[in-house]
Amino acid sequence: MRWRVTDGPTEWIGTEIDWSLSRRDDYTIVLFTHEGWREPVEFTHHCSTKWATFLMSLKDFVETGRGRPAPDDVRISDWH
Repeated sequence: MRWRVTDGPTEWIGTEIDWSLSRRDDYTIVLFTHEGWREPVEFTHHCSTKWATFLMSLKDFVETGRGRPAPDDVRISDWH
């Protein structure tokens, strides 16, 4: 699945978010990218880390039935 960002944070407009799923043995592999940033500003790095916390929450949800969605997700900065 590929999303083209048309609204949201200014730095995101025009970027693309890609989710690719595949299966290896008993595992589902999620390959995720957020591409097309105009320049690597501080917010880029924040978002990269935040996407990782969301993916870990998704993994927990799938495996245990309980994730950590906002506002109970991992706080990594004053942007949340």
